[in-house]
Amino acid sequence: MRNLILILTTFLCTTAYSQSRQTALDTLEARYQRCLTQGHHTYGCALTYYKQLDSLLYTTLQHLYASLTPNRQLKLQTEQGTWEEKKEEFFKKMDERVEKLHKSTLNGLDDDMISTDNKAAYLKVRVTALLDLDTE
Repeated sequence: MRNLILILTTFLCTTAYSQSRQTALDTLEARYQRCLTQGHHTYGCALTYYKQLDSLLYTTLQHLYASLTPNRQLKLQTEQGTWEEKKEEFFKKMDERVEKLHKSTLNGLDDDMISTDNKAAYLKVRVTALLDLDTE
């Protein structure tokens, strides 16, 4: 009976934690959209959103590593390494694209904003996948 209560408590805590992370993700997205609708400093909006997503990604990973069995930790570590490599490749392409566009556009910040927004979207996909993994 004690084990059942412990398992149930652990499950409920993990579920509540995942829901709070999802709420945090939704809040970041809403705040970003509000910032963009103001119509100025869009690069600053995108940069702040990117940094906040990066932070959420880090804390979500830390929580997962702490809550998984050693075998699942190793699997996640391998998956994360593969994802990091793909992320670096994607970010490099984004940066190269911006460099090319800077030569032909007047306002480079628009290009930087779009690139940063794409990078943030890439992070958001990973955070969402990790949140789904956390609820398994």
